[in-house]
Amino acid sequence: MIVAIIPARGGSKGIPRKNILPLFDKPLITWTIEQALAVPGLRVIVSTEDDEIAEVAAASGAEVMRRPPELALDTTPSEPVIEHVIGELTARGERPDAVMFLQATSPVRLPGTLARAVAEFDASGADSLVAVVPESPFLWNFTHPATADYDFTHRPRRQDIPADQKKYRENGSLYLTRTEVYARDHNRLGGHIELFVLDEVEAVDVDTHSDFIRAEAALRRLAASST
Repeated sequence: MIVAIIPARGGSKGIPRKNILPLFDKPLITWTIEQALAVPGLRVIVSTEDDEIAEVAAASGAEVMRRPPELALDTTPSEPVIEHVIGELTARGERPDAVMFLQATSPVRLPGTLARAVAEFDASGADSLVAVVPESPFLWNFTHPATADYDFTHRPRRQDIPADQKKYRENGSLYLTRTEVYARDHNRLGGHIELFVLDEVEAVDVDTHSDFIRAEAALRRLAASST
């Protein structure tokens, strides 16, 4: 069994209350909840300490699990939050085989992306899967003098770069991890790690007001293209 866990605390500093701010036509967190609920058999749990977030999450169709205040601090990493949910489920005799950790601040996902992640995870035999987006291969280091991570004297065409030399940036949108990795490493990544490549349109991470604008524009384009 795979459980999707969406951490969402009420104390966001960059954009206050951002997890439930309206984006396009629904609260930010609802986008991720609905995308997860569209995956057959995927159990969806929102971990929060906040009453209003809990109400929105439940209305959107997710299970809600309350986390203790000490797991909702500015400095709280995500792993203890995920492990809290795993621990509560285990105590009920419902320990999952794997956890899909979804970031509510990554609302732009193509239809079928999460189902594809589950399929690739199962087919690869991976212990953990990390969402990435293609990155420009033409990277430089701010040294003196500057140095490049590619041979600028023989600049390749992007399409001619071999697959094993391409670069990818961790997106944070999703991680899919066997429960035993959390128990052993206390980390969302460990063991046999595979990359899950997202479309570039899915790279939006909402941290600022300008990110909200970009995310809404992307969602409007996707909605228009599906009609």
